[in-house]
Amino acid sequence: MSHERAAPLLAAALALAPIPLRAALPPQHQNLRDLEAMVAFVRQHARVAATLRSIDLRRFVIHFGEDCEARFERQRIEHPPGWAGPQAPLVFSRATCPVD
Repeated sequence: MSHERAAPLLAAALALAPIPLRAALPPQHQNLRDLEAMVAFVRQHARVAATLRSIDLRRFVIHFGEDCEARFERQRIEHPPGWAGPQAPLVFSRATCPVD
């Protein structure tokens, strides 16, 4: 088969092939959603709010008190193959000190 005949077939096959997609939100919107989740946690826990030192959005960690950390992770949600949408929300996973 010549390259001239193979090119349209290859293009059609690629167009029909499923392509996995990751996030549907631009990074700035996802970052704001993540930050809002972490700030909501701070507002709900007086000890964390009173001793807040920093929020590490890259590592999903709130630093508070004397070397205390509240860690977050993505909520585990099952999606069908090929699903495209925003990343799962952040949820509190654990802390190295009491948060209340």
